[in-house]
Amino acid sequence: MPLTHRCAARPPAALALCIALTCIDAQAGGSLLLLDPPPTQPTWSGGLSVRGWPRAPGSARQREALLPALDYESPSGIFAATDAGLGWNLAPQLLDSDAAKDWQLGARLWPQSGRSRRESPPGIDRLGSRLITQLFANAQVTPALLLQSGLSWGSGRHHNGDQLELGVTSGIPIGRELLGISLAATYADAAHLRGSFGIGPSESRASGLPEFHPHSGWQDWSIALSAEHKFSDDWSVNGQWLHTRLIGQAAASPLTHSRDQPSFILSLWHRF
Repeated sequence: MPLTHRCAARPPAALALCIALTCIDAQAGGSLLLLDPPPTQPTWSGGLSVRGWPRAPGSARQREALLPALDYESPSGIFAATDAGLGWNLAPQLLDSDAAKDWQLGARLWPQSGRSRRESPPGIDRLGSRLITQLFANAQVTPALLLQSGLSWGSGRHHNGDQLELGVTSGIPIGRELLGISLAATYADAAHLRGSFGIGPSESRASGLPEFHPHSGWQDWSIALSAEHKFSDDWSVNGQWLHTRLIGQAAASPLTHSRDQPSFILSLWHRF
């Protein structure tokens, strides 16, 4: 690929900053990517998103917000979006054109919110926002079946937690539209689970809650419904509803007030 094309494909710093301020993931599950094949020409889209997500890991309350929506996609596989973070799908660089349509391989960065002081019980340390790094690999094994995986690190209170999410997505035709349904499960190491759901000795003394020291294990399973409708070549609306169910030690934590962790996003897009 010519060097000039590589330079043109880099998203401006202002876009990356805006994405960092508006891209917020749910606390559990939902980290697997659904990407379209890279376009033949760079594309820009903008709009508005209505989002809802848990206020903290294990919270029974939700936070809702109306936020700007931005999306940039490059033929080289670079993408920057409020839905997906900042990343690079390397399949067009590593595979031939036919194989690149069936594989998505790469890495991305996206911010993840935590547990604010307001959402933390008295005596429990806050869990700050973290910048998560993920390696992803998806394979379209049949026209109706997409296998997905994502290995993430940078979570946990000390940014040393790791997570592995595995999933499968299929499509259900509804008239001229397609409803995507995804099933996934997340495995987390001890650093992540202790940072998100654990209670240390000093926190126990200050809060009156029992100490809780989870070890690595399965954290959740989730189901997601995704859909998109195009009004024209330039206008479209898409959305996703995700229901995550905490399991194992995450569900047993004294900090967990609800095992059910729903989230949603509904976005109106205009392509420029």
